[in-house]
Amino acid sequence: MRFEKLPTSIDDQITLLRERGMHFQDELHAKRCLDSIGYYRLSAYWLPSELIPENGETRSKKFCAGTNFDTIFDLYVFDRKLRLLILEAIERIEIHVRSRWTYHMAHNFGAHAHLNYKLFTGGLNHAEQLVRLARSVESSKETFVLHYKKKYDDPFSPPLWVATELMTLGELSKWFKATKANSIKSRVGAELGLPSKEIAEGVMESLSYVRNICAHHGRLWNRKLVKRPPWIRRYKNDLQMESGQQRNQPENTIYNIIVVILHILGKQNTDSTFSARLIELLEGEGSKSIYQSMGFPLDWRSRPVFHLSSSIIESGVRVADGVHLA
Repeated sequence: MRFEKLPTSIDDQITLLRERGMHFQDELHAKRCLDSIGYYRLSAYWLPSELIPENGETRSKKFCAGTNFDTIFDLYVFDRKLRLLILEAIERIEIHVRSRWTYHMAHNFGAHAHLNYKLFTGGLNHAEQLVRLARSVESSKETFVLHYKKKYDDPFSPPLWVATELMTLGELSKWFKATKANSIKSRVGAELGLPSKEIAEGVMESLSYVRNICAHHGRLWNRKLVKRPPWIRRYKNDLQMESGQQRNQPENTIYNIIVVILHILGKQNTDSTFSARLIELLEGEGSKSIYQSMGFPLDWRSRPVFHLSSSIIESGVRVADGVHLA
């Protein structure tokens, strides 16, 4: 079938949504939202409000009774705030892993350990990653890279502590997983409160995946994640597990990612108020339906990791470090 749909004006989009059963309290506000955010992006947030399709159709394109545009927009804003918080938390973890892996690799194998293919498994495709790194070095305008290129010409690549600053979290995750020195991976994992190198690898992969969703402004709150966190026994009282045949692995929802993040940040013992601000967002703008879509259990507020976070809020911690929710 050939695609022959024509683009529609903002006014026509309003008309179409109204015909499908959406209500508008402030049509001018709705037009501004459609103009600045886009019909297609917002459609991901009103999709759960559509009636269940019949006769094998993929969508009914009819809204449930009481569907209001302002409610859809509030959900979009909630998801945006959630992404900003999650992105901030993953940044803290990423920087920690980057620092500790670099430190241990450099002290054990030298300043240019990343150039030695013998230190990595074939799964990394070492040559390809070095080419990627060389391109980043060539195009970088960072002062520390320009300084190295001006002062040194051998080797072409700067030392590991400079090179890792040019890696994305996804690339760093690949380098980490391919590291043959299991003792280094285990040590970095232990510093994050993770019990094994395999779990550390799995956590990095899942966080890298979620980080990319956040960085590209993707829908997050109800997404079924392709990369789910691994089963971590010490988190068993917090994680939500799959039922049925897949009961030995965590559900692929953002809730379990949040659990892992909270535990790691707690282990890092930073002065971050992430947990307090997260609960403030959930309790201030969340709803039962949002919690369920995110994979939250009904008793999430009494789970150990959130119970600890609640005590932080009750003690009066309200410092807004990093992300302002307004």
